[in-house]
Amino acid sequence: MTGYDAEIRWTTHGVPHITAADWGGLGFGQGYACARDRLPTIADHVLKVRAERSLFFGRGPQDRHLHTDLGYSVLDIGRRATAMAAVQSDRVRSMVAGYAAGYNAALAEFGTAHLPPWCAGAEWVRPISADDLYRLYVDLCLMASGRNLVEYLGSATAPDSPSGPAMPPDPPADGTVVGEAHLGSNGWALGAEVTGGSGMVMANPHFPWYGEGKLWECHLRIPGEIDVYGAALVGSPGVQIGFNPTLGFTHTFSRGHRFTAYRLELHPEDPCSYRFGDTYLPMTSQEHSVTVRGTDGSLTPETRTLWSTHHGPMVNVPFVGWSATTGFSYRDANIANARFMEQVLALDTATDIDELKEAFRQHGGLPWVNTLAADASGRTWYIDSSATPALSTPAEQRFINSLTTDPIAALMHNLRIAVLDGSEPDNDWIASVAGDGESLLGFDDLPQIERDDWVMNANDPYWLVNPSAEMVERSPLCGLYRRPVSARTRMNLRLLAGEGPVAGSGPDATFGLDDLTTMVLSGHSLTALELRDGVVERLRATGDTVMADVAEILAAWDCTYNVDARGAVMWREFMAGFADEAHKDIGPLWAEPFEPDRPVTTPRGLTARPASGEDPVVVAVADALAALQQAGVAPDARLGDVQWVQRGERRLEISGGGSVDGVTDISTPVVDLSRNDLDPTPAQPEPVVSRFARTGLSQGGYPCTYGVSWVMAVELAHGRPPSARGLLVYGQSDLPASGHHDDQVEDFAARRLRALAFTDADIEASTIEYRKVGAGQ
Repeated sequence: MTGYDAEIRWTTHGVPHITAADWGGLGFGQGYACARDRLPTIADHVLKVRAERSLFFGRGPQDRHLHTDLGYSVLDIGRRATAMAAVQSDRVRSMVAGYAAGYNAALAEFGTAHLPPWCAGAEWVRPISADDLYRLYVDLCLMASGRNLVEYLGSATAPDSPSGPAMPPDPPADGTVVGEAHLGSNGWALGAEVTGGSGMVMANPHFPWYGEGKLWECHLRIPGEIDVYGAALVGSPGVQIGFNPTLGFTHTFSRGHRFTAYRLELHPEDPCSYRFGDTYLPMTSQEHSVTVRGTDGSLTPETRTLWSTHHGPMVNVPFVGWSATTGFSYRDANIANARFMEQVLALDTATDIDELKEAFRQHGGLPWVNTLAADASGRTWYIDSSATPALSTPAEQRFINSLTTDPIAALMHNLRIAVLDGSEPDNDWIASVAGDGESLLGFDDLPQIERDDWVMNANDPYWLVNPSAEMVERSPLCGLYRRPVSARTRMNLRLLAGEGPVAGSGPDATFGLDDLTTMVLSGHSLTALELRDGVVERLRATGDTVMADVAEILAAWDCTYNVDARGAVMWREFMAGFADEAHKDIGPLWAEPFEPDRPVTTPRGLTARPASGEDPVVVAVADALAALQQAGVAPDARLGDVQWVQRGERRLEISGGGSVDGVTDISTPVVDLSRNDLDPTPAQPEPVVSRFARTGLSQGGYPCTYGVSWVMAVELAHGRPPSARGLLVYGQSDLPASGHHDDQVEDFAARRLRALAFTDADIEASTIEYRKVGAGQ
């Protein structure tokens, strides 16, 4: 081979269809095309994993850049990237090297002057290497674990250090550390029993609209080797959510735990020693250094002594920190995950469910997601193959018990952290049956099921993928078993069970392709469908004119969060008056409890008015009215007039809701994935402090920055090519002037999904640009 070569045809909305003769050429074409659209995102991510934020930007607000750089030094990303590269197959190595070369070719061709102001002409936007990309992949594997902790790792100085203990950095605004408190991904796989014979997949992942968590749409082809269409995380070769000629697949963020934190009982005279059984073990220390730019431009080294236990590094835990008596360390299930890229390509090239299962058994490299898939024979499969620590049975039970007996364990669990007692040796991870040397659950111990009707997941634990499915209880680190689930999960179940406001349109209520997106984007709120009439009756019975006016607004509302809905904001702020747990089970809202054997229909019924004292329903309505008045939003405002996304200079209305709304269609100002990037969010209006963490309410409404991203529905059947519809809602490009920065939002608001061009004829018919690209090696 003398170089890299690829052909690229861009079709409607700027989607590249990349064809090459080999894996290096395919990687080059993907890297080139992605960098043309998303170069700022990749450059920023590489800067972060190089631990060079402080080098270019100084210590950062509240030392954030310094803590981040030191945290990545603690995680030893560079060494781990080298180890990852050493065990890759030839096709992965070729594709990653080609991707880096393609990125560099785009950078050389287009330069940096045309980039957004936050990175235009920046010296840190530089050529990258394959090693930089492997660093990025190590970081992607840690999206549900270590990457969210880097600031807490980099600031974890000992209490007796010369500078004293560092204050823990503030956690994200929603109170979580790992994110996922209200994540909104929906994934469905439908089989022959409900489709009339074909396989169908509906993908509806939700990610931030800004920063490094974005997706990018593409079609990758090597004749005879790979033909896959879908969405990829920016900077990573291959496709993570999509389809090939006979298999479709999607993912949702797993509810399980990708790491464990260990609470340490420290030696009374030495905060750097901890009890372990009947003895005390010394921690080990290591000096970590980064170069910091001063306000005058000078460069100086900053060195910090940071500590580790046999579990892993010390963590400066939010709200708790590291005291003279108590500290926390952590162990990460994905820290040595070198299988991610090979798993992605095995997923992209599998032809049916059997090959897909074997790919997962062999590689097990998807780090933090559930997978849902269907093939052309009408078989479906669900698995949560996320890397999960293996604990002994007694340790699992102690963890479950601690959530009700230990306030700190319960607090940390609400922050998405599983805390174990580090002084108990039996709480250490155990050798797994898989014999992987990493003490992780093996393939046969992971939650999974194959069905001929359907499976779904909406970020709740594994046990409820279909009300008719009997799932065996697994480790509590896979998620708690048979516990109440979110209203959004119940809305998904209701739609697929044919009990929702929209259903299958085929014979015997079977599903057609267009039914999938119609259902998931219908905008209906489960809580409103269940409770609205009872609330209206309760408000009318008060005899209060203000409450009566609210009752009429809600009575006229269609119970959706579509752009024309009036009453949606009133219901949103009303529901925000109740804690998350009240949305799931009996309490101040629901009269009947959640029953695991009846998840579609329970909890149900509005709780009765209390015999004495204030009515919580009336109180919540009054508080909602006060919050809306503070924001200058009328309770009967049209949703599209007060809920929007900002794309460049354009403000565009958008449908959807957030965690309190009980909808499948998510658009919200509340970002649930921890961000650590330089991409600025557009200027936001003043938040309503009492409401923002719950609903995102701000002056004038809801400025959305998180939610719907890639929407895809595909049907697969033998003897004909896949039929698919979809949109990448926030657009292909980071560049406002590109023409593909905001060209899909309005189509989404109008529910105009694009036919996804997969065959040569469809690609030719919709081509808007064609180029051959390449470079020497």
